[in-house]
Amino acid sequence: MSGSERSFIFKIVLGGDGAVGKTSIRENFMGKGFQGSYMKTIGADFASKKMDIKGSNITFQIFDLAGQDTYKASRGAFYKGGVASLLVFDLQDPTTLKNLNVWLDEAIENSEGSISTFFVLGNKADLVETRQVSADAAKSYCQQMAAKTGITFVYLETSAKTGMNIKDAFDLLAYRLLLARNEPVDMEQPNVDGLAIIAPAGATTTSTAVTATASPAMEEKIVQLEKRMAQLEENLQNMGKVVRRVVKKLQE
Repeated sequence: MSGSERSFIFKIVLGGDGAVGKTSIRENFMGKGFQGSYMKTIGADFASKKMDIKGSNITFQIFDLAGQDTYKASRGAFYKGGVASLLVFDLQDPTTLKNLNVWLDEAIENSEGSISTFFVLGNKADLVETRQVSADAAKSYCQQMAAKTGITFVYLETSAKTGMNIKDAFDLLAYRLLLARNEPVDMEQPNVDGLAIIAPAGATTTSTAVTATASPAMEEKIVQLEKRMAQLEENLQNMGKVVRRVVKKLQE
């Protein structure tokens, strides 16, 4: 490794109800094939994978939490030291979307605020004919969570069966985690089909896989603007942490 390369270890927590596809997403990212049969996670599973992001060596430590209520008491310890959470729901089951509020509160409380980057993944997007949650409904729910917590959410739709947007999701996660730490990133934000960035103030930024041709000067301005937006999001999240700590002390 050259002296110019940097190394980072990011602990990521996969949350969401049982059978929404958390393990399948993790396995797909690890390069393993899709398993059609469902196997329940007992407590939590762990996996680690390294990535190279143009000068940054990143290790994702991925904790896949069991979704059943019977494991709720034992899940708390696995959030400690986490920096990001992928909240997964099943596009075929609206209840799993509504339950993300519970998973969100659990992640914030048990990580004591260290988890401040949240991606919401609408999984099983390949099952078009049986889909019950629209993209607009999912984004609206993310907006409600953003308003409640003051946190910016990234929304993507995925398919663990086809691999749709899974690698892109982790590439984007690495990019945003580096920006949130004011680390220089020698790349543009990954362009992901259907990406929506949902801020607490109500603004939603979306993108498609089609990119416009821009001059180098304009591209540089866009990159700088994205970095400033990421910093603003981080500042807002830090303010939220302070407010939550103060409220917690007042309630003690």
